[in-house]
Amino acid sequence: MVKKKRKPKPLNEPKGRADHGTNESMSQAEGLKLETVDGGRAGALKRVYVSQQTPMDRYAQRGLINDRQKRAAHALFVLYDQTRQAGRLTADYTKLRVDGGAGSGVNDYALADFFKLQKAIGQEAASVTRAVVIECESASNWAKRFRLPKRMGIEKLRLALDKLADVLRIW
Repeated sequence: MVKKKRKPKPLNEPKGRADHGTNESMSQAEGLKLETVDGGRAGALKRVYVSQQTPMDRYAQRGLINDRQKRAAHALFVLYDQTRQAGRLTADYTKLRVDGGAGSGVNDYALADFFKLQKAIGQEAASVTRAVVIECESASNWAKRFRLPKRMGIEKLRLALDKLADVLRIW
């Protein structure tokens, strides 16, 4: 009886279902997280995802949005960041500043510009851009929340980012 020779495995092929590289390479990579798929059982399938990547980065990387749309989204995020409103975006009428003191830490001009920008692009466009750009929700989840087809989310996002780029005069 003749034994068959086994073909050697290629060097870069993963050895098992949950093999994502050596521990050294995983510890040096920033923004990578391991996530267990089915509840943390022993030998469960694991996947690696990039935790520092926003949906806008993924859409640009996959070619779903163009450079002009990405720059418009970045400008909106920078304006939102300047408002220093991490938790809320409503006006605060409880503080009356008579003496011109330090205030609440909110940049009032940036907040006013943010509201004007949202009003200029319309309610639906403001909704989808806020959900995807600021709250880091995927476009398909936004569409699902409003009972729209999944693919409609990215289409509405593209239209909203085009409107935003026009208002901001990004060419």
